[in-house]
Amino acid sequence: MENVSFYCINYKDELRKNKMITRFDNLNINLFFVDPVEKDDIRLEKIPNKGNLRVWSIMLQHLDSIRHFLLNSTNEYCVVCEDDILISKDTANDFPEIINTFNKLELDVLVLGYLVPYKIFDWFTYFPLKHRNDKYSFYEFPNDLWGSQMYMISRKQAKNLLEKYTVDYALSTVDTETFSPDWTLTKNGRRSILYPMLALEEGGSKSGVNSEEQYHYRCYETNFVEDMYV
Repeated sequence: MENVSFYCINYKDELRKNKMITRFDNLNINLFFVDPVEKDDIRLEKIPNKGNLRVWSIMLQHLDSIRHFLLNSTNEYCVVCEDDILISKDTANDFPEIINTFNKLELDVLVLGYLVPYKIFDWFTYFPLKHRNDKYSFYEFPNDLWGSQMYMISRKQAKNLLEKYTVDYALSTVDTETFSPDWTLTKNGRRSILYPMLALEEGGSKSGVNSEEQYHYRCYETNFVEDMYV
């Protein structure tokens, strides 16, 4: 896709990786994968709580994807997604207009896939409407909206994120801020969500063993539209 680089976060899961490649190939979109962050990565040496090792590793892989975008591309926009998403069949066709609105609203980040277990309407005061066209709405969103299933940032914002979210920053804010993409990368700068979502997490099980799995399933069940996603 012209002027946009797409990245996917994956940790040595070839089944998921190949599934994502196939889905994006069907849309004629090239998908990049950077190397996963291993537990012996030097950047993880000073992590105070080893229980957060996985979360920090994922965050660093997001940042590595953004860094790769800056160093290896002249494109203006970077999209990062997770490896367990369905993607809208209309992504390639709709993206030019989405970018036009992104620029019109002077956004830094547009969240294209996230977790929400209910439908969003223009009258929700929790999600003030910023812009709406015939197909999509752009909403402001509260800090307790979670999920980084897919998001787009500008080249300028990519530089800002890399400068801010260093390991030193993470260590200095370890008691006040979680070093995780949906606490940081999707919440920094002028932001908006796109609705309906371009990317939808495949979801857990309706009979999930814990409340988190059940919540993810509700998010999927509420937002899945037949024939919209691949």
